[in-house]
Amino acid sequence: MKTTKLHSNSIGISRKNFDLVKWYCIIDDFFQTIGSSGKKIGRPACLRVSEVVTICLIGHMYEIPCLKRLYELVRDCFAHDFTLPSYRNFVVAMNGGTRDMLLFINTLVSTCNTTNGGICFVDGTKIEVCKIYREKRHKTMKHLATKSTSTTGWWYGLKLHCICDSSGNLMKMKITTATTGEREVLSSFLEELHDSIIVGDAGYLSRDLERKAEKNNNILLTAKRKNMNTLAGKWQQKAMNMRSRIETVFDVLKERYKLVTSLPRSINGYLAHYIRCLFGYLVLG
Repeated sequence: MKTTKLHSNSIGISRKNFDLVKWYCIIDDFFQTIGSSGKKIGRPACLRVSEVVTICLIGHMYEIPCLKRLYELVRDCFAHDFTLPSYRNFVVAMNGGTRDMLLFINTLVSTCNTTNGGICFVDGTKIEVCKIYREKRHKTMKHLATKSTSTTGWWYGLKLHCICDSSGNLMKMKITTATTGEREVLSSFLEELHDSIIVGDAGYLSRDLERKAEKNNNILLTAKRKNMNTLAGKWQQKAMNMRSRIETVFDVLKERYKLVTSLPRSINGYLAHYIRCLFGYLVLG
């Protein structure tokens, strides 16, 4: 990639005040230091891993919902910055690059996470892979997607579990089947949290989880069911009123980054799309 400065009136750059060249240099330095799982033998790929990740950021800045439109954008507007392969090889490169993107995500979360000792929020949200009435006809994700129900009715797909801080920064993320219990996922999250106040809804109400949280000096604060007579202090009420922070995170992931989609035509395509959305949120916010 040529490190030429982009025009200041570009849609994504002006709106986000985002320096694409700066981030390309950061990403490229990271993969040169850590290494990547890219192609090692045979003809060199047209796109390096750092270029694949940078193209992903371009797609999020321009709010491109699919790889086809992203390919056309890069071909028409960034032809001097990237050497594009055919569209088929472009899709392979974008999906294959998400393995290295996961490494970047884990490093970014671990180095930027300073929330231990503060307040954080846990919740899960549904990721539909298709409409519920197409459940039996859907073949692509039939080995991973499951059917489940929520307060809004039945749905078919996966579930994203997250922990975020009071500023909306993601701390922990996990994608599971739709039928995986929220308490089971929180149990695994608690092993890596220390000195924190964890706020969740009534679905996380569990004496076992409370005892496990106390082992690492955490406090698990959950909503109470209607048939439970309990008293809450002012700080507890304020903490519970802030639970909408994580709902805002889910709304941004779904509305701005198009987390929910039915466009991919393979399991790898679906999972790669979810990883790209999480990566875009972590970098661009």
